Amino acid sequence: MTSIATDAPPTAAPQTAPTRAARPGLLGRGFTTLLATEAKVWLRDSSIFWVAFPTLILLVNMLMAPELREVAQGYGWQDAQGHPIYGSAVILALIPGFIAMGMGMTTLAILPATFGGFREKGVLTLFSASPMRPQALFAAHALINVAASLLGAVVMVAVAAAMTPIAMPQNLALTLVGILLGLAALLAIGSLVAAVVPKTNVGTIVGNTLFFIFLFVSGAMGGSAAPGDLLYEIARATPMGAAAQIMQYGWIGGETFPWIQMVVLAAWTLVCAPLAVKLFRWR
Repeated sequence: MTSIATDAPPTAAPQTAPTRAARPGLLGRGFTTLLATEAKVWLRDSSIFWVAFPTLILLVNMLMAPELREVAQGYGWQDAQGHPIYGSAVILALIPGFIAMGMGMTTLAILPATFGGFREKGVLTLFSASPMRPQALFAAHALINVAASLLGAVVMVAVAAAMTPIAMPQNLALTLVGILLGLAALLAIGSLVAAVVPKTNVGTIVGNTLFFIFLFVSGAMGGSAAPGDLLYEIARATPMGAAAQIMQYGWIGGETFPWIQMVVLAAWTLVCAPLAVKLFRWR
């Protein structure tokens, strides 16, 4: 018998290009489901109370200090004529600081404790074996914190405006810039703490310590100092203080445009966010 030889080369098996659906993307598959689940857990754990807490503190201040409800017009306020605060309640000067307080509560008091609990209970270890990427969990909680902080700010302004005359921001865009830059910086700091804390109680202690330090030096509880004062200079170097000062400038104006405060918030974000990614650990 003779074998039949062919000159045709063997054909290679056709290779299929990877489909777009096969690629996990930056955050991995199932991010929408993860976000919805984490939002439900966040609400179930009564974290929403802390969103309303700054508004409750604002109301307590208004009830205990009637002068904060005084409208800045008429006798004694002649020098304020033409200023945006004229015709508004005095409490207006404190609102940017209280908004910054709410931002700090969600990002510093809640976020590190949440991730400390995840690490302590082994949730992050299980999560590391899933197709989801670690930054997805941070992204989900970042979106939740941003939404909660914005909701808290809207509720606070609405409640204050329902009780006393409150002028709306002169420059709404700049006010929003202060909120968003402040949130970015505070989220970066909170994520850095959340990346390494081993337990819930450690996250609570570290997060709350940072929160109260930033709160007291920011002047949020007593109103912002005037530019040039020592407290003002200290406050604008902190994320909550710088955010409050930008918001205040956008709301009622000021002597100098808050460029320095914007640079400060950008610096906090650009330093702490990469460190959070680098130092993150599953256990």
